[in-house]
Amino acid sequence: MADNIEHVITYWVIWQRFHSPALTGFEVISHWLPFLLLSPYFGALADRYDCRKLIQGSQALFMAVSLTLGILFATVTPHRLGRLRSGLILHGMAGALWSPPEQLLLEDFVGPADLPSAIRLNSTARSLGILCGPVLGSALLLGLGPTRGIWVNIAFYLPLHHP
Repeated sequence: MADNIEHVITYWVIWQRFHSPALTGFEVISHWLPFLLLSPYFGALADRYDCRKLIQGSQALFMAVSLTLGILFATVTPHRLGRLRSGLILHGMAGALWSPPEQLLLEDFVGPADLPSAIRLNSTARSLGILCGPVLGSALLLGLGPTRGIWVNIAFYLPLHHP
């Protein structure tokens, strides 16, 4: 859900500040291209290393990006646009790093007998995050503003960050 909260706030801020269709396209591409290009490598990492540590690393990266984006939202000027793009790329990389170990942990949690049910529940939870994240992101954006809203979003990563 936190990932989708971040999308709403980030996309709105960037559109409001720059009104650039090219930058808006970059936002989407920088989020999904790491999934396409890096997921096989991150999947290999998840096969070889502790999935919990990889998830904690990706959550820490998500939190660092949210913190940095909040700072950039408060101070961004056109000459800092490169830093903003870097944050968007790191956000996409964090998502790509998180996804394979999250899926591999399902069998560890429930065992082979209940794996089909765990996959269905995980898919439902992901869909709920895709649905509820933008709603909560809009509420944070309207209620707290973009900088404070993106910083509050950091708290949504915390439950998965602790062992």
